[in-house]
Amino acid sequence: MIRKGYFSAGFGRVAILILVIQLVALLTTDTAFSQEEWKPKRSIRLVIQFAAGGGTDMNLRTLSKGMEEVLGQPITCTNMTGALGSIAANYVYEQPADGYTWLGAADFSRYFRIMDVNKTAAWRDWQYFQASVSIASWSVLPNSPIKSFEDLVRMAKEKPDTLRVSTDGKGGLWAEAISIVADAGGFTFKNIPYDGGAPATLACLQGDVDVAGSGLHEQIEFIRAGKLRNLAIFSDTDIEVPGVGTLKSITRLIPATKAFAPFGGMYNLVLKRETPKPILMGIKKAFAHAIETPAYQELLAKRYFKKQFVYGAEADKKAARLECASAWLYHKLGIGKKSPEELGLPKLEDFDRWWPPKDYKPSVVD
Repeated sequence: MIRKGYFSAGFGRVAILILVIQLVALLTTDTAFSQEEWKPKRSIRLVIQFAAGGGTDMNLRTLSKGMEEVLGQPITCTNMTGALGSIAANYVYEQPADGYTWLGAADFSRYFRIMDVNKTAAWRDWQYFQASVSIASWSVLPNSPIKSFEDLVRMAKEKPDTLRVSTDGKGGLWAEAISIVADAGGFTFKNIPYDGGAPATLACLQGDVDVAGSGLHEQIEFIRAGKLRNLAIFSDTDIEVPGVGTLKSITRLIPATKAFAPFGGMYNLVLKRETPKPILMGIKKAFAHAIETPAYQELLAKRYFKKQFVYGAEADKKAARLECASAWLYHKLGIGKKSPEELGLPKLEDFDRWWPPKDYKPSVVD
């Protein structure tokens, strides 16, 4: 016979024990989940927003191979060009935040809102991982009548808006580079747009433009082969290239450009902001590994890229500062579609008082 009160007392003890077990399991599971390394179960798609052969393409394809070593799944790279990279960004943003669709981008996509091609902000809607930086460069065909950058300036002043310079399109990085120099040097030019630095370089090789305005990494092999002749680079110092000679810094020729040097592309792997932390941390680990692989180190040296690993809160702040700088520059030059005021962006001298804005949510990657 069961004694009176035994069942209720026993049930109470069992209930308490179950609660304790559940609490321990919850805490253990939460800790394990936060420390768990994400391992994808299937292949990953990397959508690169610029053309094959350009700096973004070179960096992200090489990095993806190194990341496969850690993640254990193939990464398929696809180029999806157009509208300053916003077509690729729009596509990726429409996909689930499950870690299986990545964006291969450049320059923290700081032109999206300025040029009104995409409503997202790098520091608010995405999580960026930066691997390296490049240097803007201007080159001509060996038989070009433009023998130096001084010649370029003189000819551009003599015949305003006629000198044809290939860039990555109005509002793009390489367009911004030559715009900065033209503004500082007091000359104008005709911007001939292409879907990235690689086709912009090819346009000069084919004689379709007077000057190739792209990245040194996209021109260096042609410079070495004698198919292009360099006029200047947007570095803070000259660069010695074995077998070629000295590539002159634009800051020596137009001192007012010193405040912007070195100027070039920043190459990013990007995921949607709401991607779960374990996935982001797993990708961060694979990305850090890929940067140190021999293949990527060889690319950096061969193409004159410079390693610069930036992520988390640092990447967010950098993206916001770059967007502010470009927004105010484009506003001054009359290039931007949206003013800094419309975007709620402060002047650079007010940036540190503004950051972080009210709608900023801290990164979970740090």
